Amino acid sequence: MDAYNAMIKQLESGNVNEHFIEYAGLVYHRALAEKEDDRNKMAEEIHTALCQGMNDKLGLAFPVYSYILHLDAKAVYMENFLKIIRSLQREGQMGWQNAYYLFQQLNLFRLRHISCDTEAVRDLLMELIQHALANCMLQLNIKEYPVPFEKRNSEHIVVLTEELSETNADWMNAVLKCCYLLQHTLGKKVLLVNTGEASSRAGELNYFAPEYGEENLAWLQKTKLEWEGEAFEYLQCSAVLSSVTELETAVKKILAYRPGTALHLGDNSFVAAVLDQWIPVMCMAKTYGAAVVSGSEFQVAFDSREEAEQEFTGVLENHQQLIQDERNLKMRLVFPADYFQEEDVKIQYYAPGDSGEYELQESFHIEKMMKRAWAASIKILKEIECICKRHQITYFADWGTLLGAVRHQGFVPWDDDIDIAIKREDYNRFLAIARKELPKSYCIVDAAYDEEWTNLYARVLNVEDSVNAHIQLQPEKLEEFYGCPYVVGIDIEPLDYIPRNSEEADLQVDILKNVYSAAYTLLHNGGQVTEAVEKALKIIEQVCNYHFTEETTMIHQLFRLASAISQMYGKEDGDEITYLYSHAKRRTYKFKEEWYKESVKLPFETTTIDVPKEYVKALTVTYGDEWNVCYMGASAHEYPFYRSQQEQLEKLGIVLD
Repeated sequence: MDAYNAMIKQLESGNVNEHFIEYAGLVYHRALAEKEDDRNKMAEEIHTALCQGMNDKLGLAFPVYSYILHLDAKAVYMENFLKIIRSLQREGQMGWQNAYYLFQQLNLFRLRHISCDTEAVRDLLMELIQHALANCMLQLNIKEYPVPFEKRNSEHIVVLTEELSETNADWMNAVLKCCYLLQHTLGKKVLLVNTGEASSRAGELNYFAPEYGEENLAWLQKTKLEWEGEAFEYLQCSAVLSSVTELETAVKKILAYRPGTALHLGDNSFVAAVLDQWIPVMCMAKTYGAAVVSGSEFQVAFDSREEAEQEFTGVLENHQQLIQDERNLKMRLVFPADYFQEEDVKIQYYAPGDSGEYELQESFHIEKMMKRAWAASIKILKEIECICKRHQITYFADWGTLLGAVRHQGFVPWDDDIDIAIKREDYNRFLAIARKELPKSYCIVDAAYDEEWTNLYARVLNVEDSVNAHIQLQPEKLEEFYGCPYVVGIDIEPLDYIPRNSEEADLQVDILKNVYSAAYTLLHNGGQVTEAVEKALKIIEQVCNYHFTEETTMIHQLFRLASAISQMYGKEDGDEITYLYSHAKRRTYKFKEEWYKESVKLPFETTTIDVPKEYVKALTVTYGDEWNVCYMGASAHEYPFYRSQQEQLEKLGIVLD
């Protein structure tokens, strides 16, 4: 008990001496001999003392939490430990190598102890690995953009693994058997990559894991491996977790192979997570196997190796379809360091001159912050895209975003936001689903749900609360949105059907115009119901058989009514679709429904975006026959959108680069 009491006392005081680790070792070995209840009690007492005095010091917290978790695998201990690690990571006191190592060991511990497999633990682990990955990507100098699947070599596949050596014969045979199946049976050309992560230990944090042996340098010389007479291209990596240069070299060699996809065999792999930023990576763990899509994702534990291998066989059988549609792939966003530099784009375009006539210009200046705002918009788009793919919802780039995708393979230089459209049935589903599935730091607003929202389209914002949205200067937010502190949103327009009967179509638009007029009149006069507005409201009630109430604002009721009128007609009623607010202004703004039956992907900045299959016809309706000629027209809002937010910061004496 002397060692135990001394250990507790030092933890409570926050001051430890050179004997502390000795005490901790004695206590740990003694505790292992105790009954479970006594071990649990000791773990609780140690944890309480640790929280009082030393929970912000990783050097001490790590071994103590290791002891506690081995005595009693309780979720609260795991969660508190991860909070300490995340805090140090946010403060820049932990490199991505050590962060990954901790993620690897603690995730394995979570898999082995179901009591620690909580949502909070999973969230903290995912934050840990994502932050580590983001820090690593900032240091890499790889300028290659993600390549759409159809432009990669679908016949090439990269197989990633670790701990591949002749001394680990069972695992080596399992990996080579997989390569044989892919190359010999499925006809894929295999590049086998041994990342060497296990033998490239990051730091000296080995309380959870055994020491790994030295890397076999002879393997570095190999360029071919063979199994059952089938030869595979081979790459042996070296020190990828301790040297950014070595990691860059490995990733560049893999990308030069131009693979259609990559398959990771093994437990968590940071190289797989890094590579997943450029090409899709499926993962199949050797012990805790699962059919997941990234080395940074979580695995499901199987009861036996046979069960894991059976699952793996299923993955291979479905391999082609999984990769072909890419529906299960997580979003991939890579912006090279030079992407965020200000730029004078050499482009010929026409802009209104002082005389009001269009004048030919030769270049357009894009400031750094606009690049950051673009990146933030794309990140929001990818969150929307993930929800759409999960629920088989098709979205389409719209307005200037569609024009930019087709004409510029990205943003129109003088455009500052992203617009998309979704057919009404899917649009309504998306609104309901997005409120549940968007990340906690995002929100969605729509007139049908939100009283304060006064538009007939929805918007997804990168803030939790649209009403109290404010500039975000927290380091985590700046990192998440590529240094853009401003409130950024993506507009989503509903596409409704136009009835074939022209009289019905005209009547619908006329009614909508009256509803819009009343709503915007109220908006402009602060909600005051004048005599003219009251007369208009009575006419609307009579025509629409609608009764206004006092349960919510008159403006909100008008927008909800306009939304209901917009979706009066369905697929059986018409062959054309439109965003009715714009259609009411310009009757020619309408599209054949068949143009939007499916979407195709087009390059957009460093990623891709979905557009209607007949995008040229859609652009012709929107912008006319000369849509491919660059005109800098009037924007629906001030460019750049963040100017007013920027001025607020400048009033406080804050000037951002």
